[in-house]
Amino acid sequence: MKLPPLVVGGIAGLVLAVLLAPFTGAAWGDLTRFRAEHAVLAAEAARPAAPPPLLAPGLALGVADPAAGRAAIMLRTRALAQAGGVLVEEMSAAPSPAGVVALRIRVSGAEKAVVAFADALERGRPLMRMRSWRIEPIPGGGVRLIGEVVAAWQ
Repeated sequence: MKLPPLVVGGIAGLVLAVLLAPFTGAAWGDLTRFRAEHAVLAAEAARPAAPPPLLAPGLALGVADPAAGRAAIMLRTRALAQAGGVLVEEMSAAPSPAGVVALRIRVSGAEKAVVAFADALERGRPLMRMRSWRIEPIPGGGVRLIGEVVAAWQ
């Protein structure tokens, strides 16, 4: 009895499938493992990177939010002005980028005292800088310093 070619092909296919089953199972396991690794790497790549700190440790204000940062600048500015005999005429919030707080100030007094105040403000810790400033004479002798003080709070 002669077997039809379709039956012979079916038996050969089953024998081949049995012989290749271990390799197929190993490849399937590798594929599952690689997909899991890919999912982990994709999740890490999708996570936003933490922004680098603006300043070296110990130089920032070390406060929890921008409002507390402005309060810290105000406190230090008033203390330096009082110690130097400078009159604080005005302090108000100024726009600033993320992680930085800014304060507009206007102080007046003797020229030497105002310059010493600005110097002490920029040299002390935490780090504060005058983003913009100008000194103008005022009637009666003396000068007025108008500017913006910035400091990193994060």
